[in-house]
This record gives sequence, C-alpha cells and structure tokens, in this order.
Amino acid sequence: MAVVSPHLIRTYTARQLALVSGDDRVVVFASCGGRWAASAVLVHQPTLSRRVADLAPDVHTVVIVDQPLPDAATVSLIDDMLVAFENADVDALAVPAPLTEAVKESDGRYVVAGLDRSSLVSVRCPEVISRSVLARALEPAADRRWVNPTALVCDWGGRVGFYGEVRPLVDGPATPTR
Repeated sequence: MAVVSPHLIRTYTARQLALVSGDDRVVVFASCGGRWAASAVLVHQPTLSRRVADLAPDVHTVVIVDQPLPDAATVSLIDDMLVAFENADVDALAVPAPLTEAVKESDGRYVVAGLDRSSLVSVRCPEVISRSVLARALEPAADRRWVNPTALVCDWGGRVGFYGEVRPLVDGPATPTR
C-alpha cells in the first residue's frame, strides 16, 4: 500500500477561497508536492484517491490547482470555470495552451519523426472535474504513483472540454529549413 501524505494535497472549501460560483459542494485540491510532466501537473495518486474518498457525499465538483494557496487571479479563473462547467456537457474542464515542446516519435532507440503540433495542446490548471467521474477514473490507476487528473478522465473514457480558446503559436505546421 502506498503512503498517503497530508502534505501533498491541501483541501480548500469554496468558502475558504471566497468563491462566488462555488458552494459547499465544490472542493479545491491544491497540489503542494506535484511533479510536472512538461506543462501538466502530476498529483500523488494515493493521496488524491484518499482525498476524493473522504469527501462529504454532497460534494459534486473537484478543482485541481498547482499552487499551495491559489492567488486571486486563480480564484477568479476557478469561479469563471465553475460557471462554464455547470453549463457544459463535459466530465472535466481544463485550460488549454499551445504545445511549445518539440514532440518527436521514437522507435524506442531513435527519433523517427517530428510530430505536427498544430492540433496538439497542453492542459494547464485549474482543472475542474466531476467528483463521481474522478472517483471512477482513479480506480484503474490504483497502481500508479503520480497521475494527471484530466488525463485519467480521458483514459477512463470521460469527456474533457476546454475553458477558453486554443491559440496556436504558429499558423499551421512548421516547415524545417536547411
């Protein structure tokens, strides 16, 4: 059994963060010991699973942030995202950002191709997720130590929407020059 740490995820109620859109049925998990894979936050899975299991039964929405204490700009963004989430037909909502990393396909030993990044995006925090969907998505990930919550929702078959517009850094695929 993996160690569950109270220090890796801090829980905030909507009232503690003074969320306008939130009520007592929304909880914010602040990842204090997150690891990063490119721009996505990775959360300690055993601790997240325990936190979700310990929530009051009437909590229906979980928000993941990647800072120990969300600042005013993040709280405002969470408020806006909660309104959008209530009106969207999705299981999770995340902030998209253009993918800026050089993404390559590999055969395990060598780079075999560069990938067109024009249709790829990176997911940023905050991540607003249905509590029931997150609980179900965590079950098959019980053997993993670090997870990205919205990636789990996608892997489980859930629908993740974007809050805001995806603005690519370039118009179309980049063409290498020699």
